[in-house]
Amino acid sequence: MNEKKEIIKKGTFLYDGSVVTDIQINKTNIRYGTGDYEDESEYRDDVEGEFYNVEFGSTTERGKFVSSSLSHTSLKDAIAEAEKATNYTVTWE
Repeated sequence: MNEKKEIIKKGTFLYDGSVVTDIQINKTNIRYGTGDYEDESEYRDDVEGEFYNVEFGSTTERGKFVSSSLSHTSLKDAIAEAEKATNYTVTWE
């Protein structure tokens, strides 16, 4: 599987109420599984499809993304997670 990734939405949020931090939502064609043989196949295996991931930027280096969410099957769900995870401080471009 070759991953295709496209930035759908980007902006900033306030980390700890004062540090401007980058955030973006990517559309991808793969939901990566855990790879753990003890997990059920729906979580263990990679799946091809249309998914949305929220990526959170570094608090010390603008433009560097250091963590991401679980995959969502809709942009609406990814946006909702992004806003909740940032205490509703997101400003989208």
